[in-house]
Amino acid sequence: MNKKRIAINMTAQLLAFAVNMLLGFVLLPVIDRMIPNAYGFTDIANKFVQAAQIVVSALNTMASRFITVHIHRGDRKEANEYFSSVFYANVLMALVFLVPALFVVVYLGRIFQVPAQASLPDVQMLFFFTFLNFLISITTSVFGIAPYSKDRLELTSVATILGEVIRLAFLLAAYCFFRPYLWYVGCASVASTAIQAGVNLYFTRKLLPEMKVKRKNFRWAKVKELVSLGAWNSVTRLGQLLLDGLNTSIANIMISAAAMTTISVSTQVTTVINTLMGTIAGVFNPQMIIAYAKEDKRQLLDIISSADRIMIFIISIPIAFVTVFGKAFFRLWIGGTQDPEVLYILAMLSMGTLFVSASIQVLYHVFLITKRVKLNSVVILLSGILTTATVFFLLERTELGVYAIAGSSAVYGIIRNLIFTPIYAARCLQVKWYTFYGDILLGLVSIGAVCLAALPFSLFLEIDSWFALLGAGAGAGVLALVVNFFVVLGRRERQMVLEQVKNRLHR
Repeated sequence: MNKKRIAINMTAQLLAFAVNMLLGFVLLPVIDRMIPNAYGFTDIANKFVQAAQIVVSALNTMASRFITVHIHRGDRKEANEYFSSVFYANVLMALVFLVPALFVVVYLGRIFQVPAQASLPDVQMLFFFTFLNFLISITTSVFGIAPYSKDRLELTSVATILGEVIRLAFLLAAYCFFRPYLWYVGCASVASTAIQAGVNLYFTRKLLPEMKVKRKNFRWAKVKELVSLGAWNSVTRLGQLLLDGLNTSIANIMISAAAMTTISVSTQVTTVINTLMGTIAGVFNPQMIIAYAKEDKRQLLDIISSADRIMIFIISIPIAFVTVFGKAFFRLWIGGTQDPEVLYILAMLSMGTLFVSASIQVLYHVFLITKRVKLNSVVILLSGILTTATVFFLLERTELGVYAIAGSSAVYGIIRNLIFTPIYAARCLQVKWYTFYGDILLGLVSIGAVCLAALPFSLFLEIDSWFALLGAGAGAGVLALVVNFFVVLGRRERQMVLEQVKNRLHR
């Protein structure tokens, strides 16, 4: 495992994540105050995009895997054919999706309850720009493979940061100097995606000058091959959408627009932590694929082991932070327009799955690189169907309301990640079935230890301002890092961390 490359990629990816997270957390309460009970529509618009990505992922999920494998095996001709085939197939899908997207925009008022505070044309414009952003992103997605295939993910972070700076500048100008509208959010995303696409195209020309988009390299056979394997990932995405992606839509249709926004706000923390987990896991994915391409099973298992421990080391801290300081955080963040007690309970319910999945997140990539995605996809789909059915049942038969929506997906997610994911990943890698249960136990121990370390800061300090919360969080965070350094990291990971610290101090 290339420790230096992992450290560089991790630092860059986390920086890009921090920029994105900061923008989201600053933006949400501002919009919710300017346009009450309307921010949830941004979440619903993104859920429509996620639904469309179910189809798109059938092609694109396996593209980076196949192109990377053929590049590292020296088969440039095959890699070029996959590259061009993916590009032209994405352009075709973008044209196909244009029709249903326009239909949703035109008839939006008949589908959802739009509160008086938000005008229908404003929400329609939000959906229009959100869909346009999606079409641009899928058309240019193939250019993001170059940094991935060369294990240069810090370049992807550069593109992300540039895009987020553009998005921030646009939104600051729009909300500070003009009348507030929701559609600014979608328009800013379009500008951000366009910038990132241009930067990724530049990196493609630098890192993979031999990769050219040419019509003569387009092969329907390559598209069919990718889709035949990636179709199961589409099933996975459908299951994930049923698990928690429909929460805001169900809340809007079956309860109210206010409930929709409450659900949307409460899940922002979980979304951020999920994004952080995906960011960290993604750092290890290129090296996992390269090890698999070279048929080096020992190296692959070493990478997975390190990835699991580093994931636990980082993710247990925000999970514990929300658990201990969550009520104070919601009260300070958005308590003026929402009930912080309700937000805290909903956040803990939606975060329930993370207590288990945080320590084995990287295992989901095992299914992709070993091309064993079918069974995992079916299991996720079934759990998604059960979740949606349970939500409707509880909303009809009980008074749980929004708690039923948030809690159902957590129950099925925990069951799946305890019983199926670690055992099937072990089977795919041909190791003992209980191999990864140690990581799950380690993750729970880490979260518990960090919560205990942070609890005194919550009990004995009066947290009534952002300054007090940041001070308590910083003190608890330093203590949590020390706890995790000895509880979670093995000798190899501790050495990696110490080397990075020494290098920074030396500089």
